[in-house]
Amino acid sequence: MRRPNVYNVASSLVSKGVIAEDVADKTMHLLALPPTSLAASVNRAKADIQKREALVGVAVEQLTQLVSEKTYPVPRLRFVEEGELRDYLFQNADKWHRSVIHADKVWWGFQDHSFVEQYKEWIEWAGKRFAESSYTVKLLSNVSSAEQNMHGKIAARDVRFLEDTAQFTSTTWVAGEYIVMISNRKRPFYLIEIHDALMAQNMREMFKKMWILTQ
Repeated sequence: MRRPNVYNVASSLVSKGVIAEDVADKTMHLLALPPTSLAASVNRAKADIQKREALVGVAVEQLTQLVSEKTYPVPRLRFVEEGELRDYLFQNADKWHRSVIHADKVWWGFQDHSFVEQYKEWIEWAGKRFAESSYTVKLLSNVSSAEQNMHGKIAARDVRFLEDTAQFTSTTWVAGEYIVMISNRKRPFYLIEIHDALMAQNMREMFKKMWILTQ
């Protein structure tokens, strides 16, 4: 190994508590630490995380008091990768729902049935969370056993199936002022969210016409 690489690796291992540097002599000596030191390094990392969590908690509390009356701009375009997609659905459901209620109380869209297969838990959770709300979900979807098994489980959810050979291979919702597009048939999964009231209004009108045509 080249000497700079050895120094870099050694420095990393020292910082992680795997080895120690003996600085008693002019020549640097690296010594292996006992196996128990590995557990100690993990405990140090845990303590550091706990300290950061405590600091963040204090900061959030203080900042919330300072800016409680201020509003923040919402990003107009968000790209969410697969590893964050599930959490993003749960974290933003309330936001989308509020926007739906403010618009026309209808969650419009079309859906790839594979979304039900991958995120059934979220659909059922959202159905229960907003069960008392006066909104409806109107989606077009592919004929599938997964979607048929969901039929009737959520009162506000109305799904119509395409009877021809056409297949949706992604999901698109219009939730008030938000357009949410999800691709989860092939990996990597991803979500794109667009916050644009005018564009959402146009797509909402299109979905209304499509809904009428599928009666």
